[in-house]
Amino acid sequence: MSAPPILLLHAFPLDARMWDAQVAALEQAGYESLAPNLPGREPDNDLASWARRVLQLLPGDFIPVGCSMGGYLIFELWRQAPDRIPAAVFIDTRAGADTPEVREGRADTIRILEEDGFNAFWKLQEPKLFGPEAPTDVVERARAIAAEQPIANLVATLQALGSRPDSRETASSLDVSVLVIVGDEDVLTPPSEAEELADLLPIPQLVRLPGAGHLTPLEQPVQINEELIVFLSQVAPPALDKRGRS
Repeated sequence: MSAPPILLLHAFPLDARMWDAQVAALEQAGYESLAPNLPGREPDNDLASWARRVLQLLPGDFIPVGCSMGGYLIFELWRQAPDRIPAAVFIDTRAGADTPEVREGRADTIRILEEDGFNAFWKLQEPKLFGPEAPTDVVERARAIAAEQPIANLVATLQALGSRPDSRETASSLDVSVLVIVGDEDVLTPPSEAEELADLLPIPQLVRLPGAGHLTPLEQPVQINEELIVFLSQVAPPALDKRGRS
């Protein structure tokens, strides 16, 4: 019996290309993966709607891996289809809803996007997204990916994130094996948030990555891949071919 596909859910303000290194590593390890672009061609500002569309892409069980925004979407997927999720991975994310201050900040960011454009937006975002050791080429690649996102998509995403519900009760009901990963230098969802999430989960594993910021799959792909493969081999070993290889 083959392992369920791995659903890779990207962070804001990027797209599925942030997972290129993970897709390659998962394939080499014998796993099928799917990485959709969110919110999609016809953007809306509701995570519940995103989850319904994502669920239509997958016919059966799957293991979601979500970074930041992608982690918020895992909670919504669990609320809609808990029987289809045998395990999950949260990276640089949190269970709580936005505080009023954070919602106000998102509203300011929307205004900057609509009035001043992408360059002004990115100037504010970049220092929050990366740790002090992030390679220059990684930061430049992230910027290039983000710059290709339509402003309407970025705005809809910010609205969806700001209106998402508190998921702490949902986290407590997530009674499957869960891996939580966080960068030690993450200023947007710091290690304390990851620890709180792990404390809520019934069956958690928590990993902290030294030197990494908010986008650990981009900043430290080798380390992330190692943690993912070890975890997945525990909860959903890949099928073996006729020669006994995964």
